[in-house]
Amino acid sequence: IGRDNGALTDACEQVVSQVFGSRALHVRPGLIVGPWDPTGRFTYWVDRLARGGEVLAPAPAEAPVQLIHAADLAAFIVRLLEDEASGVFNATGPQPAATFAQMLDACRTTRAAQITWVAPEFLLAQQVEPWSNLPLWLPADSVGTLQVDISRARAAGLQQRSLAETAANTLAWRKSGEGAAFALDANWTSVGLTAEREAELLAAWRQQP
Repeated sequence: IGRDNGALTDACEQVVSQVFGSRALHVRPGLIVGPWDPTGRFTYWVDRLARGGEVLAPAPAEAPVQLIHAADLAAFIVRLLEDEASGVFNATGPQPAATFAQMLDACRTTRAAQITWVAPEFLLAQQVEPWSNLPLWLPADSVGTLQVDISRARAAGLQQRSLAETAANTLAWRKSGEGAAFALDANWTSVGLTAEREAELLAAWRQQP
């Protein structure tokens, strides 16, 4: 997963265009989040902020973040189909992108959660994997992935709930019986840091000269 995703997506779009020609519709979503997300990437931050304590976050705080709630994406696709739209639509948001700090603030439900920003160079040296061990974190040379132009989708009617609403909806689901029992897809079980690993990294960060 991930390594061939771009090439396979492009191949699928080529097939659709060959079959449907000018009628082809391509919706390119960003990170899809919310209840029943099998990857748990945004859910990791919702859970972690709700747990409180010292939270390790990847610096810089102003790094861009874009994502879309699955329900908002579904509503947009239905609208495009009803309007018989065609062409390419980037479906993510917001634009301009939110910052990592804004995303974490949206997920924060307790004042007991304190953010410690850790330099990316340190994290990489400690073999912390971007995007998987710390979801939504990308190296500086890849952050363009989270700064996508969605102006065409907005003009076509894309509507999105706020980051705070998305986080609250996800947390409410996690607190429900279904959400609490939900298990990640087997391909995504390494998403996020365990409490023990996070504590180790924070201790090592503080011990630096």
